[in-house]
Amino acid sequence: MAREVISTSILMIATVVAITAAIMVILPAVKDLAHSYTSVSGNLNEKVETDMEIIFVKVVSEPTTVNVYFWVKNTGSTKLNTDLIQMSDIFLTSSSAYLHFTPSDSGVSFAIENGDGDNYWEKGETLRFSIENIDTDQIPQDEYLLTFVLYNGVKATDYFSW
Repeated sequence: MAREVISTSILMIATVVAITAAIMVILPAVKDLAHSYTSVSGNLNEKVETDMEIIFVKVVSEPTTVNVYFWVKNTGSTKLNTDLIQMSDIFLTSSSAYLHFTPSDSGVSFAIENGDGDNYWEKGETLRFSIENIDTDQIPQDEYLLTFVLYNGVKATDYFSW
């Protein structure tokens, strides 16, 4: 009888230790998984609420340089600080050329038009970008795809030719 009590006690202690070890391993993994899901959900929500449209592209050519101006309307519900706009990418691609710019490059500038005077690009406001002094050898006359990509991967595209 004493052996059965000792055996049962040992089995119960082993079970409690095993369950405790399993919980100690599983609980952090579940917490990390929940945090991951929350992070992905937040990023997806931000992308869904961010929307924009390129509304106009103007090209001015001079004998040795080309200037490209374009306007982007914020049609989403997300308002973006100008610091986030600085992290954007601008691509000009054609069958014969590929150019990449960022708002911090020399010759590239942007301003919020029809805004309320703060440093946020809000719904209904328009960004005006200027890419100036592009050498004509870099951007030969052709049809181009203009792609503007925000920091979070949301992009807008438009075609233009000159």
